[in-house]
Amino acid sequence: MAKKGLLLINIGSPRSYEVPDVKKYLTEFLMDEEVINLPFVLRWPLVNLLIVPRRAPFSAENYKKVWMKEGSPIAVYTRRFAELLQQELKDGFVVKVGLQYSEPSVESALKELQQAGVDEILIAPMFPQYAEATNGSSFKLAEKTAKKLHLTTPLRRLPAFFDDASFIGTSVKLTEETLQDKKVDHYLFSFHGLPESHVRRIPGCLTTEDCCFEKNACAKNCYRAQCFATATAIAESLNLAPSHWSVAFQSRLGRGEWLKPATDHSLEVLAKTGKKNIAVICPSFVADCIETLEEIGIGGQETFHEHGGDQYYLVPCVNDNPKWVQGFADLVKSL
Repeated sequence: MAKKGLLLINIGSPRSYEVPDVKKYLTEFLMDEEVINLPFVLRWPLVNLLIVPRRAPFSAENYKKVWMKEGSPIAVYTRRFAELLQQELKDGFVVKVGLQYSEPSVESALKELQQAGVDEILIAPMFPQYAEATNGSSFKLAEKTAKKLHLTTPLRRLPAFFDDASFIGTSVKLTEETLQDKKVDHYLFSFHGLPESHVRRIPGCLTTEDCCFEKNACAKNCYRAQCFATATAIAESLNLAPSHWSVAFQSRLGRGEWLKPATDHSLEVLAKTGKKNIAVICPSFVADCIETLEEIGIGGQETFHEHGGDQYYLVPCVNDNPKWVQGFADLVKSL
């Protein structure tokens, strides 16, 4: 019976929350030219002499706050998701996880798929909205590694799933379960930020403040437009009035211009303008991680409370939710 390979790619995490492991991880991550788009001679000293030495101790403390018994949240949830997905797909697929900047690596995953004798491999970056720094980088790494391994098995690319019915539906279900009968004044959709320079590579993007809200205004791989599309789909499914939800962007790095508004600024403004009870949803992440659990779950809540906010609810990511596992399996089988 013919088998297909499915390679789930995520960014990964440090092996532990100890500073040396965090330094190693941050260095590998930030030295990716798709993450920091500078020539190597400028990127190397910036990363190794400035950013990593300053950020590693601070990041290590943050990782420690959210570390799970089995490891880092993103690694744990990705592994659980892959195991459940394999059960759902049964013998027709061989599912492997490859992490861009940690173990198990993309190379080790491709080797295992090669040894399994699959007929083709579907490369699946686990990032709902397309960005060159995530999806694009994943595809390039997988294709470069396959060439290095002299892999002749055909590779296919999973499209961005920002508007996938199961992804949206699971996000809605988790939001409803988290909030139930709670009073919520405002819903904030917090997406991972990107430098504006990355987004402007798409023809027509960021030409006006609301250009990405207009259907078909941007090219199909516009990250900002896909973020708005995801948020709109979830908000409409929840029957939210336009004034009851908004979009913001988190995890800014460096001094350049990033997508706005910033999540921390939005939380401050919401609290100061009388939105006492808010819910935060992070739909650019399929697995909870340091960016959702610590940056938003802990740091975001502190910011909101410091400026007068009261109740703060963080909606979990889709993680290994059974509805999401089944929906993603259906998506994969449909391609």
